[in-house]
Amino acid sequence: MSEVYFSLEIKSEAGDGFRGLIKEYDVGPVSITTLDSDQQRAFRTKQRISVDPDDSFVFVMPVRQDLYFSQLGRSGMVAPGGYVLVSTSEFYELACPDGYSNWTVKMPGAELRRRIPDIEDYCACRFPNNTAMAKLARHHTRAVGLTFGAKSAPNEAALAHNLMDFFALVVRSEPDHASAERQTQHRLRTRIMGYIRTHLHDPDLSPRRVADDCGISLSYLYKVFQPSGVSVGKFILNERLQVAYEQLAAPEKGAVTVAEAAYAAGFRNISHFSRVFSQTYSMPPSAVRKRSASRSVCADFPVTLED
Repeated sequence: MSEVYFSLEIKSEAGDGFRGLIKEYDVGPVSITTLDSDQQRAFRTKQRISVDPDDSFVFVMPVRQDLYFSQLGRSGMVAPGGYVLVSTSEFYELACPDGYSNWTVKMPGAELRRRIPDIEDYCACRFPNNTAMAKLARHHTRAVGLTFGAKSAPNEAALAHNLMDFFALVVRSEPDHASAERQTQHRLRTRIMGYIRTHLHDPDLSPRRVADDCGISLSYLYKVFQPSGVSVGKFILNERLQVAYEQLAAPEKGAVTVAEAAYAAGFRNISHFSRVFSQTYSMPPSAVRKRSASRSVCADFPVTLED
């Protein structure tokens, strides 16, 4: 999977072997793949990102069985017929049951940002899918993959650009697409978000502290975050929860306790941490920690270009 996509950590509870099949076709810088798989959990961890700093966006479209996702403090399920957009530059988890299959389209991050500057705002199903466009995206992807699965496409560069234009159109069809003013605010918000992520471990981090250190007023800080639909205080909380989730779900340096994950993410009170974590992820932190003990799998996937 890491050879076809990018560096990933795979976990599975399968104790008697693991089945998976990937079919891939590249259209210039765009990669179209199908995946048929047993139950698995795929993590794009910070360690994997540092080793393989791929900067792409991936549209994942389930065809059979639901897909669980978690990225940027948001999590949920995507049923067949829908899609979720994830960034390879940020931690994420995707998990599926036995009998799962999907289509995916992987595109360069720079190309999608050029088309939609605040594309990160649409990751992890921030806004609801436009169901009609989601259906069209799935059929269009399948048609391109099956048509050119074993031969070169004519004018491959033009087809790749058309595919990226098309998927940008799919994103723009979601509710609450960005205006020009919002895109300007997005650039400032991105810089502020970077500051927050750098200082998450500090339990004294607050909106007032962020505003002061970033050289803006508190009221303007609130205004910058208003278009995102998430207050700055909620963003700080979500980021802390995400950091804790990463440590519990995919520990990179051995297992950590719930308390260690909470303190590392800047929480002072363990009971408060457990409560908000459970509300966000619909399971207590101890359950996520227990799942992380599942057997890791390194499997060889046959990669073909069959129709």
